Formats: sequence, C-alpha cells, structure tokens
Amino acid sequence: MVRIAACQLNLNVEDADFSLTQALDSISQAISNKAEIIVLPELSTSGYCFKDIDEVKASSQSLDGKFIEKCEQLAKENDVVIIAGMNLEYESKYWNASVAIDKSGLLGWYAKAHLFGDEGKFFTPGDLPPLVVNTSKGRIATMICYDIEFTEWVRLAMLQGAQLLALPTNWPEIGQTKTSPPMEVIRVQAAASQNKLVIVAADRCAIEREQDWVGSSVITSSEGVIISLADSAIDLKTQIIYADVELPTDTSITDKNDIRKDRRPSLYSPILDR
Repeated sequence: MVRIAACQLNLNVEDADFSLTQALDSISQAISNKAEIIVLPELSTSGYCFKDIDEVKASSQSLDGKFIEKCEQLAKENDVVIIAGMNLEYESKYWNASVAIDKSGLLGWYAKAHLFGDEGKFFTPGDLPPLVVNTSKGRIATMICYDIEFTEWVRLAMLQGAQLLALPTNWPEIGQTKTSPPMEVIRVQAAASQNKLVIVAADRCAIEREQDWVGSSVITSSEGVIISLADSAIDLKTQIIYADVELPTDTSITDKNDIRKDRRPSLYSPILDR
C-alpha cells in the first residue's frame, strides 16, 4: 500500500515566483500528511496561458535550477517520489515537461508529445515515449494532459511495466458538454481500466487570463475506480487529495485473462499506417 497525493494548485502565469511557491508548498504539505508519491499539475512552475515567448523564457527552469534542487532535497529528506510538470529550458529549447524525482535524485524527464492549443507556439513537442522509471515506491510512468487521449501512448507505458501513471495536467474549460464526473476524469478511468494502471491526474484551479479550468484532479485504482476526486475549479483554493492505493503487480484481470498477454499485435499493424 502506498499513499498518493494529487495537488490541485492555483497558478498564475503573470507571477512565476507565486506559482513556484505554490508548487513547493504543496509538496511540503503533502509530505506532512504522509504522502509517499506526490503529483503536481502541468507547468506547475510557471502557469499556462503565455502571451509570448518572452514570458516562457522568463519563467523557465533548468534541470539544475532552484525547483529541481529543492524537489531533490525534499525527496531525499523524506523518501518521497515527486512527479511535477514544469516549463523546462534544455538545449536552447523550451519543453512542456514532467520530471520524476525520488530520494536518489532526478530520475528523468519527459517532454509532452501531443501539444494542445497554442502550446506549439512556445514548446518543442517531445518525440520519445512516456517516461517509465523505477522509483523507491514502484515503477512509475509519466506523460502530460492531452497525451492520455491517445490510447497507444498509454499502452506504451503499460508495456514498459508501469504500475502507476502520473499525469500532470491543465484541463481547460472550453465549452465541453458537462458530465458528472467530467469527461476528462472518465478518460482517466478508462485508461486505468484498459491498462491496469493506477492513475493520478493533478489538475489546477483559479482563473488565469480569463481561462477557467475543469479541476477534478483524480486518483483511480488499477480497475479505473475513482478513489479520490477533487472539487471543480470554482475558486482560488488549492486542494490536495489523497489515497492509499495498492499498486498492481501484474496485468491479469481474471485467472484466465491478462491485458498484456492477450494482446495480438500482428492484428494491429494497420493502425501504424494511419
């Protein structure tokens, strides 16, 4: 059993220091509540609604910058795993990234492959599969927000042996049909069930440059059942949700069926050409 936290944060692209403080404070609060795996939203160090590349540059962080350094310190001192979305500058490019950190330090980073909306104006799309790493708490995968809507991408994480998928996200309110729970949460449930993965999706709250958010950060079991669900993003209040979850040790769903072993890849080749 492992205790998981998903941090739904108030971020502000006009005040990167505020966003950074929100991110680090939420990690400390989750640690004080005995969380062992802590997931933060997409672009949690900067906010999301950039107006130009200069704002992206001004709020970016490096792999040896303050945010990573502080996360490494917290992870080492408290034996926790931190998965956080960040605005990363690397090799003179900007990446909508997710980093994985445990008590041994930075384990790796992932660049969002499927960019949404105006993200392509500012960020370079990643061209590597989901990051999957062995941590002190289990084998954890990470991708970002829109990535989860591509079923092939989640399946890659399962095929690499992930037990848990950490999904930093910024789910925008864009006039989508209202459902209960929101369709974004239902997609997370489906991905968890189809791949026998625990999934932790950390969204955000507050209005940023007239953009509202879905909220509804969620933690599911590997059967896709909602264990913990945050409120909709109706105000500025940061909310951290928790769940004590058993990570799956295999991909069987009955004594006769296994999601991984029952695959027939030779039948799926047409999808690769479309």
